Amino acid sequence: MGSKFHTINGMLAACIFSATICAQEAPTLKEAVRDQYIDEMEEDALKKLDGNEPLSDLDAYSHFLGEKELLNVSLSADSEAFAQAINTEALYLGIPVFHVKTATQVHQTLLAALKVNAVKTIVIDLRGNRGGLLNAAIEVADEFIADGKLASTKGRQDSSNLVFLAKPGGLAEGKRVAVLIDDKTASAAELLAGILRINANAVLIGQRSFGKSAVQTQIHLKNGEALSLTTASYYFSDGSVLHHHGLEPDKRISNWTLNRHPPLTQASAHKLVSRTNKFLQNVVNKLDGH
Repeated sequence: MGSKFHTINGMLAACIFSATICAQEAPTLKEAVRDQYIDEMEEDALKKLDGNEPLSDLDAYSHFLGEKELLNVSLSADSEAFAQAINTEALYLGIPVFHVKTATQVHQTLLAALKVNAVKTIVIDLRGNRGGLLNAAIEVADEFIADGKLASTKGRQDSSNLVFLAKPGGLAEGKRVAVLIDDKTASAAELLAGILRINANAVLIGQRSFGKSAVQTQIHLKNGEALSLTTASYYFSDGSVLHHHGLEPDKRISNWTLNRHPPLTQASAHKLVSRTNKFLQNVVNKLDGH
């Protein structure tokens, strides 16, 4: 196993996918791999694993992130969700990544924004958002949906067969929603976009998303390498899954236009130039024709 990152499709024995601690007396990595994945990897590769590494050493930021994104996860944790008024009735909500603070940031951002303006429409920008924590995406979705099934995960073990339900009291329930997506919108970001389209009649605008519905858990080995296990897949409330397909937008916008008007940053949000205002206003206008 020469690379620094290895992927095995399957279910992580005795572990809850959301990066919580494993059950008591967790098996070692070798034991779990031998029991669950021996048909998917060669014996000589298995012998090279650090057999004393327990499965409880999980990285909470590993879900839905690939190797390149994992390298930048420490920086991602500092990426904040934020809002900026488009006009008195429309709000821009930028979510660059889903980490442990994202749901709280979105809640506080919406709380402050809705106190100032009579917001009827919210434009959520998920362009370039490659994912992050599934739970964070679920909690954000719950701000827009009062009840019903949001999504589910299915895996080889019972601990990965989970159902996520909405609870009433979300700050943005009943608002019109548009979601900006592109080919870099992936995983947890796609999950949020799909949930909002199915459960909150959100309109997806932009380009087709990346198409990744795998729930992954990373295990760090003592020799400095890491093993990434695909432990489950997530499904929308209608039973559909987007793996390898992505989400097709309801309103397609050319890549040239999207690149000309990139996602806002916190630094630039307070000084929107006129052409950005027009772009976002056009996004809001597209909802009227949906």
